[in-house]
Amino acid sequence: MCFSGERICHESLRNTPKSFASFGLVMKFQVIVDILTNLAATAVMNRTIIAGNSYVYIAHGPCTLLSSSVCFYSYGIMVMGASMTIYIVLVSFIVRLQIMRNRQPSNRLIILHILVITVPVPSTVKALFIVSRSEDSVMRNILQNRLPNYVNREATIFGIEDVRNATMSISLSLMIIAIIPIYFVILLLRSKIIRCLQDMGEFISGKTKKMNAQFEKMLTLQCIVPPVVFVLTMLPIQLEYLELIRHPIIEAIINIFARLSTLLSPLIVLFHIVPYRKFDRTSKPKLKYLFRALAGWIKGKERSLCASAQANAITNADIAIFLKNFSDDKL
Repeated sequence: MCFSGERICHESLRNTPKSFASFGLVMKFQVIVDILTNLAATAVMNRTIIAGNSYVYIAHGPCTLLSSSVCFYSYGIMVMGASMTIYIVLVSFIVRLQIMRNRQPSNRLIILHILVITVPVPSTVKALFIVSRSEDSVMRNILQNRLPNYVNREATIFGIEDVRNATMSISLSLMIIAIIPIYFVILLLRSKIIRCLQDMGEFISGKTKKMNAQFEKMLTLQCIVPPVVFVLTMLPIQLEYLELIRHPIIEAIINIFARLSTLLSPLIVLFHIVPYRKFDRTSKPKLKYLFRALAGWIKGKERSLCASAQANAITNADIAIFLKNFSDDKL
Protein backbone atom coordinates (compact mmCIF):
# COMPACT_ATOMS: atom_id res chain seq x y z
CA MET A 1 0.00 0.00 0.00
CA CYS A 2 3.05 2.27 0.18
CA PHE A 3 3.49 1.86 -3.59
CA SER A 4 0.96 4.59 -4.40
CA GLY A 5 2.98 7.07 -2.35
CA GLU A 6 6.23 6.04 -4.01
CA ARG A 7 4.68 6.35 -7.47
CA ILE A 8 3.32 9.83 -6.76
CA CYS A 9 6.75 10.78 -5.40
CA HIS A 10 8.38 9.56 -8.60
CA GLU A 11 5.88 11.16 -10.98
CA SER A 12 5.59 14.50 -9.21
CA LEU A 13 9.39 14.63 -9.11
CA ARG A 14 9.41 14.44 -12.91
CA ASN A 15 6.17 16.08 -13.99
CA THR A 16 4.95 18.71 -11.50
CA PRO A 17 4.69 22.08 -13.31
CA LYS A 18 6.22 25.05 -11.51
CA SER A 19 2.85 26.78 -11.33
CA PHE A 20 1.46 23.78 -9.44
CA ALA A 21 4.38 23.47 -7.02
CA SER A 22 2.12 24.50 -4.13
CA PHE A 23 -0.08 21.49 -4.78
CA GLY A 24 3.08 19.35 -4.87
CA LEU A 25 4.02 20.53 -1.38
CA VAL A 26 0.75 19.19 0.01
CA MET A 27 1.40 15.97 -1.87
CA LYS A 28 4.76 15.64 -0.13
CA PHE A 29 3.09 15.64 3.24
CA GLN A 30 0.43 13.22 2.04
CA VAL A 31 3.08 10.81 0.76
CA ILE A 32 4.98 10.94 4.07
CA VAL A 33 1.80 10.22 6.06
CA ASP A 34 0.79 7.49 3.62
CA ILE A 35 4.12 5.69 3.87
CA LEU A 36 4.50 6.02 7.66
CA THR A 37 0.93 4.87 8.26
CA ASN A 38 1.31 1.75 6.18
CA LEU A 39 4.78 0.97 7.53
CA ALA A 40 3.38 1.16 11.06
CA ALA A 41 0.47 -1.07 10.08
CA THR A 42 2.85 -3.55 8.48
CA ALA A 43 4.93 -3.62 11.66
CA VAL A 44 1.84 -4.61 13.68
CA MET A 45 -0.26 -6.70 11.24
CA ASN A 46 -2.87 -7.08 13.94
CA ARG A 47 -6.35 -8.49 14.25
CA THR A 48 -8.94 -6.39 16.07
CA ILE A 49 -11.22 -8.40 18.32
CA ILE A 50 -14.31 -6.72 19.77
CA ALA A 51 -15.18 -8.45 23.04
CA GLY A 52 -18.09 -6.56 24.56
CA ASN A 53 -16.76 -3.10 25.37
CA SER A 54 -13.16 -4.27 25.12
CA TYR A 55 -10.89 -3.87 22.10
CA VAL A 56 -8.33 -6.67 22.01
CA TYR A 57 -5.49 -6.65 19.49
CA ILE A 58 -3.42 -9.67 18.50
CA ALA A 59 -0.26 -8.67 16.62
CA HIS A 60 1.37 -10.87 14.00
CA GLY A 61 3.90 -8.43 12.55
CA PRO A 62 7.63 -7.93 13.13
CA CYS A 63 6.91 -5.75 16.18
CA THR A 64 6.24 -8.98 18.07
CA LEU A 65 10.00 -9.62 17.98
CA LEU A 66 10.45 -6.60 20.26
CA SER A 67 7.57 -6.07 22.68
CA SER A 68 3.84 -5.50 22.97
CA SER A 69 4.55 -1.83 23.73
CA VAL A 70 6.26 -1.38 20.36
CA CYS A 71 3.22 -2.99 18.73
CA PHE A 72 0.82 -0.73 20.61
CA TYR A 73 2.72 2.47 19.78
CA SER A 74 3.01 1.38 16.14
CA TYR A 75 -0.73 0.85 16.07
CA GLY A 76 -1.14 4.34 17.56
CA ILE A 77 0.89 5.77 14.67
CA MET A 78 -1.38 3.95 12.24
CA VAL A 79 -4.47 5.37 13.95
CA MET A 80 -3.02 8.87 13.78
CA GLY A 81 -2.10 8.54 10.11
CA ALA A 82 -5.49 7.13 9.14
CA SER A 83 -7.31 9.93 10.96
CA MET A 84 -5.10 12.54 9.24
CA THR A 85 -6.31 11.69 5.75
CA ILE A 86 -9.47 13.79 5.72
CA TYR A 87 -7.59 16.79 7.15
CA ILE A 88 -4.96 16.48 4.40
CA VAL A 89 -7.75 16.42 1.82
CA LEU A 90 -9.11 19.60 3.44
CA VAL A 91 -5.74 21.35 3.12
CA SER A 92 -5.48 20.14 -0.48
CA PHE A 93 -8.85 21.70 -1.32
CA ILE A 94 -7.91 24.97 0.40
CA VAL A 95 -4.69 25.22 -1.61
CA ARG A 96 -6.46 24.38 -4.87
CA LEU A 97 -9.08 27.05 -4.27
CA GLN A 98 -6.39 29.64 -3.55
CA ILE A 99 -4.62 28.70 -6.80
CA MET A 100 -7.86 28.92 -8.78
CA ARG A 101 -8.44 32.41 -7.39
CA ASN A 102 -5.00 33.62 -8.50
CA ARG A 103 -3.68 33.59 -4.94
CA GLN A 104 -0.58 31.45 -5.20
CA PRO A 105 0.07 30.49 -1.55
CA SER A 106 3.63 30.64 -0.27
CA ASN A 107 5.35 27.54 1.03
CA ARG A 108 5.27 29.00 4.54
CA LEU A 109 1.51 29.49 4.35
CA ILE A 110 0.97 25.94 3.12
CA ILE A 111 3.16 24.54 5.90
CA LEU A 112 1.16 26.62 8.38
CA HIS A 113 -2.08 25.17 6.96
CA ILE A 114 -0.65 21.66 7.33
CA LEU A 115 0.51 22.18 10.92
CA VAL A 116 -2.65 23.95 12.11
CA ILE A 117 -5.23 21.80 10.31
CA THR A 118 -3.81 18.28 10.02
CA VAL A 119 -1.77 17.81 13.20
CA PRO A 120 -3.75 18.86 16.34
CA VAL A 121 -6.79 16.54 16.24
CA PRO A 122 -5.03 13.37 14.98
CA SER A 123 -2.22 13.93 17.52
CA THR A 124 -4.80 14.25 20.29
CA VAL A 125 -6.53 11.09 19.08
CA LYS A 126 -3.23 9.21 19.22
CA ALA A 127 -2.29 10.56 22.68
CA LEU A 128 -5.69 9.67 24.16
CA PHE A 129 -5.54 6.24 22.54
CA ILE A 130 -2.13 5.53 24.03
CA VAL A 131 -3.06 6.59 27.58
CA SER A 132 -6.17 4.38 27.36
CA ARG A 133 -4.05 1.24 27.14
CA SER A 134 -4.75 -1.52 29.65
CA GLU A 135 -2.34 -4.04 31.10
CA ASP A 136 -1.53 -6.90 28.74
CA SER A 137 -2.41 -9.44 31.43
CA VAL A 138 -5.89 -7.91 31.76
CA MET A 139 -6.47 -8.11 28.02
CA ARG A 140 -5.23 -11.69 27.92
CA ASN A 141 -7.68 -12.63 30.69
CA ILE A 142 -10.56 -10.95 28.84
CA LEU A 143 -9.74 -12.90 25.71
CA GLN A 144 -9.34 -16.09 27.71
CA ASN A 145 -12.82 -15.67 29.21
CA ARG A 146 -14.57 -14.67 25.98
CA LEU A 147 -12.65 -16.57 23.30
CA PRO A 148 -10.30 -19.11 24.90
CA ASN A 149 -9.43 -20.68 21.54
CA TYR A 150 -7.79 -17.38 20.51
CA VAL A 151 -5.25 -17.42 23.32
CA ASN A 152 -1.82 -19.01 23.24
CA ARG A 153 1.31 -18.32 25.23
CA GLU A 154 3.31 -16.89 22.36
CA ALA A 155 0.63 -14.49 21.11
CA THR A 156 1.34 -10.75 21.49
CA ILE A 157 -1.89 -9.41 22.99
CA PHE A 158 -2.64 -5.82 23.98
CA GLY A 159 -5.61 -3.50 23.94
CA ILE A 160 -8.14 -1.41 25.85
CA GLU A 161 -10.28 -2.94 28.57
CA ASP A 162 -13.25 -0.57 28.25
CA VAL A 163 -13.67 1.86 25.35
CA ARG A 164 -16.25 3.74 27.44
CA ASN A 165 -13.57 5.23 29.68
CA ALA A 166 -13.12 9.00 29.46
CA THR A 167 -9.94 9.14 27.38
CA MET A 168 -11.06 6.56 24.84
CA SER A 169 -14.53 8.09 24.56
CA ILE A 170 -12.99 11.46 23.70
CA SER A 171 -10.63 9.81 21.22
CA LEU A 172 -13.47 8.00 19.44
CA SER A 173 -15.58 11.17 19.41
CA LEU A 174 -12.76 13.09 17.74
CA MET A 175 -12.32 10.34 15.16
CA ILE A 176 -16.02 9.98 14.35
CA ILE A 177 -17.96 13.13 15.27
CA ALA A 178 -15.34 15.81 14.61
CA ILE A 179 -14.88 14.79 10.97
CA ILE A 180 -18.53 15.52 10.11
CA PRO A 181 -18.14 19.33 9.96
CA ILE A 182 -14.78 18.86 8.20
CA TYR A 183 -16.52 16.85 5.51
CA PHE A 184 -19.14 19.56 4.93
CA VAL A 185 -16.37 22.17 4.66
CA ILE A 186 -14.72 20.00 1.99
CA LEU A 187 -18.02 19.82 0.09
CA LEU A 188 -18.31 23.62 0.27
CA LEU A 189 -14.76 24.06 -1.04
CA ARG A 190 -15.46 21.58 -3.82
CA SER A 191 -18.46 23.59 -5.00
CA LYS A 192 -16.37 26.78 -5.02
CA ILE A 193 -13.57 25.12 -7.00
CA ILE A 194 -16.04 23.79 -9.56
CA ARG A 195 -17.56 27.27 -9.85
CA CYS A 196 -14.08 28.66 -10.55
CA LEU A 197 -13.55 26.02 -13.23
CA GLN A 198 -16.84 26.96 -14.84
CA ASP A 199 -15.90 30.65 -14.79
CA MET A 200 -12.70 29.79 -16.67
CA GLY A 201 -14.71 28.54 -19.66
CA GLU A 202 -14.00 31.68 -21.70
CA PHE A 203 -10.23 31.13 -21.46
CA ILE A 204 -10.10 27.54 -22.69
CA SER A 205 -10.93 25.55 -25.81
CA GLY A 206 -13.66 22.98 -26.23
CA LYS A 207 -11.17 20.12 -25.89
CA THR A 208 -9.77 21.56 -22.70
CA LYS A 209 -13.25 21.92 -21.24
CA LYS A 210 -13.43 18.14 -21.24
CA MET A 211 -10.56 18.17 -18.77
CA ASN A 212 -12.69 20.24 -16.41
CA ALA A 213 -15.05 17.29 -16.17
CA GLN A 214 -12.05 15.08 -15.35
CA PHE A 215 -10.94 17.47 -12.63
CA GLU A 216 -14.48 17.67 -11.22
CA LYS A 217 -14.57 13.87 -11.16
CA MET A 218 -11.36 13.83 -9.13
CA LEU A 219 -12.82 16.29 -6.62
CA THR A 220 -16.01 14.26 -6.33
CA LEU A 221 -14.13 11.02 -5.73
CA GLN A 222 -11.99 12.63 -3.04
CA CYS A 223 -15.18 13.75 -1.30
CA ILE A 224 -16.72 10.29 -1.54
CA VAL A 225 -13.75 8.33 -0.16
CA PRO A 226 -13.92 9.42 3.55
CA PRO A 227 -17.56 8.41 4.24
CA VAL A 228 -17.23 5.21 2.22
CA VAL A 229 -14.11 4.19 4.14
CA PHE A 230 -15.85 5.05 7.42
CA VAL A 231 -18.84 2.82 6.60
CA LEU A 232 -16.61 -0.03 5.42
CA THR A 233 -14.60 0.17 8.64
CA MET A 234 -17.61 0.32 10.94
CA LEU A 235 -19.39 -2.61 9.28
CA PRO A 236 -17.07 -5.41 10.50
CA ILE A 237 -16.76 -3.68 13.88
CA GLN A 238 -20.53 -3.79 14.34
CA LEU A 239 -20.69 -7.39 13.13
CA GLU A 240 -18.17 -8.34 15.80
CA TYR A 241 -19.78 -6.21 18.50
CA LEU A 242 -23.18 -7.84 17.89
CA GLU A 243 -21.42 -11.22 17.65
CA LEU A 244 -23.05 -11.92 14.29
CA ILE A 245 -19.74 -12.97 12.75
CA ARG A 246 -16.49 -14.00 14.39
CA HIS A 247 -13.67 -14.86 12.00
CA PRO A 248 -9.94 -13.99 11.75
CA ILE A 249 -10.47 -12.52 8.27
CA ILE A 250 -13.10 -10.09 9.59
CA GLU A 251 -10.80 -9.17 12.47
CA ALA A 252 -7.88 -8.48 10.12
CA ILE A 253 -9.90 -6.59 7.52
CA ILE A 254 -10.91 -3.86 9.99
CA ASN A 255 -7.44 -2.32 9.88
CA ILE A 256 -7.18 -2.76 6.12
CA PHE A 257 -10.41 -0.82 5.63
CA ALA A 258 -9.30 1.86 8.10
CA ARG A 259 -6.23 2.54 5.93
CA LEU A 260 -8.02 2.61 2.59
CA SER A 261 -7.99 6.40 2.48
CA THR A 262 -4.19 6.47 2.63
CA LEU A 263 -4.19 4.34 -0.52
CA LEU A 264 -7.19 5.66 -2.46
CA SER A 265 -6.63 9.39 -2.05
CA PRO A 266 -3.13 9.36 -3.67
CA LEU A 267 -4.34 7.00 -6.40
CA ILE A 268 -7.22 9.33 -7.26
CA VAL A 269 -4.78 12.19 -7.75
CA LEU A 270 -2.33 9.99 -9.66
CA PHE A 271 -4.90 8.82 -12.19
CA HIS A 272 -6.72 12.13 -12.67
CA ILE A 273 -3.85 14.64 -12.86
CA VAL A 274 -2.40 13.93 -16.29
CA PRO A 275 1.18 15.22 -15.69
CA TYR A 276 1.45 12.63 -12.90
CA ARG A 277 0.45 9.97 -15.44
CA LYS A 278 2.95 11.04 -18.11
CA PHE A 279 5.49 8.38 -17.41
CA ASP A 280 6.96 5.60 -19.50
CA ARG A 281 4.61 2.72 -18.77
CA THR A 282 7.24 0.25 -19.95
CA SER A 283 9.80 1.44 -17.43
CA LYS A 284 9.92 0.01 -13.96
CA PRO A 285 11.95 2.27 -11.66
CA LYS A 286 14.05 0.37 -9.20
CA LEU A 287 13.05 0.52 -5.56
CA LYS A 288 16.46 1.99 -4.72
CA TYR A 289 15.85 4.86 -7.13
CA LEU A 290 12.40 5.50 -5.68
CA PHE A 291 13.77 5.82 -2.15
CA ARG A 292 16.52 8.17 -3.38
CA ALA A 293 13.92 10.20 -5.24
CA LEU A 294 11.76 10.33 -2.12
CA ALA A 295 14.66 11.53 0.03
CA GLY A 296 15.57 14.26 -2.45
CA TRP A 297 11.93 15.20 -2.92
CA ILE A 298 11.32 15.64 0.81
CA LYS A 299 14.48 17.76 1.10
CA GLY A 300 13.23 19.99 -1.71
CA LYS A 301 16.04 19.19 -4.15
CA GLU A 302 13.89 18.11 -7.07
CA ARG A 303 14.37 19.94 -10.35
CA SER A 304 10.72 20.64 -11.01
CA LEU A 305 10.04 22.34 -7.70
CA CYS A 306 13.32 24.05 -6.78
CA ALA A 307 12.41 27.26 -8.55
CA SER A 308 8.89 27.46 -7.11
CA ALA A 309 9.88 30.16 -4.65
CA GLN A 310 10.59 32.51 -7.55
CA ALA A 311 7.50 31.51 -9.52
CA ASN A 312 4.96 34.24 -10.16
CA ALA A 313 1.38 33.95 -8.95
CA ILE A 314 -0.66 31.65 -11.16
CA THR A 315 -3.15 33.23 -13.52
CA ASN A 316 -6.21 31.95 -15.30
CA ALA A 317 -4.10 31.84 -18.47
CA ASP A 318 -1.58 29.58 -16.70
CA ILE A 319 -4.38 27.23 -15.73
CA ALA A 320 -5.78 27.34 -19.25
CA ILE A 321 -2.40 26.35 -20.73
CA PHE A 322 -1.97 23.64 -18.11
CA LEU A 323 -5.42 22.20 -18.81
CA LYS A 324 -4.83 22.42 -22.55
CA ASN A 325 -1.69 20.30 -22.13
CA PHE A 326 -3.89 17.85 -20.21
CA SER A 327 -6.29 17.54 -23.12
CA ASP A 328 -3.59 17.35 -25.80
CA ASP A 329 -1.95 14.48 -23.93
CA LYS A 330 -5.18 12.68 -23.16
CA LEU A 331 -6.97 13.28 -26.45
